[in-house]
Amino acid sequence: MARQHPRRQSEDVSRLMPWSFRLPGWARMLVGLVSGAIVGFVGSCAYRMGVPQNIPYGLVLALLLVGISAWSARARSGSVGLGLHLVSSGMVTWLLTETATTSRAMIIFGYTSDAYSFVMQKSGIIWLLGMVAVQVVLVMLPDRMFVVPPRSSDDDRRGDESHTVRGVGGSAR
Repeated sequence: MARQHPRRQSEDVSRLMPWSFRLPGWARMLVGLVSGAIVGFVGSCAYRMGVPQNIPYGLVLALLLVGISAWSARARSGSVGLGLHLVSSGMVTWLLTETATTSRAMIIFGYTSDAYSFVMQKSGIIWLLGMVAVQVVLVMLPDRMFVVPPRSSDDDRRGDESHTVRGVGGSAR
């Protein structure tokens, strides 16, 4: 069996990586910036879901979204990419905080009334600080937790077979 040239082997491996991992370095950083801005906006809209009922599922989902996007940014372009993700998500979130009118606000924090529950009073500050905390924790984790292996070349050859669901008896459905 003939050995492949190292450059050709590297091209084959990069072809098997996700699309955003195949981009040049500056484009991967740009993807991190854009995804951070999107996460900041979507999370700021979503974190209040369930808060009036004292079930802050929107806050949990928003922080989970930040974690997944930040993990991807770090896996794609290292700590610098995660730093850019943090800056853009934080900037969009703080801009939304500052664009409040006298009667409406995207991010609400600072209630002091006993008429509101703890979750209602503190969900805004938990979102703002939690978004930063999740990304800071991810920047401190070791690099080995952010390795994305290339998919196997067998995935390309499977064809329609990969879409069948096998039941208990092994028959296709």
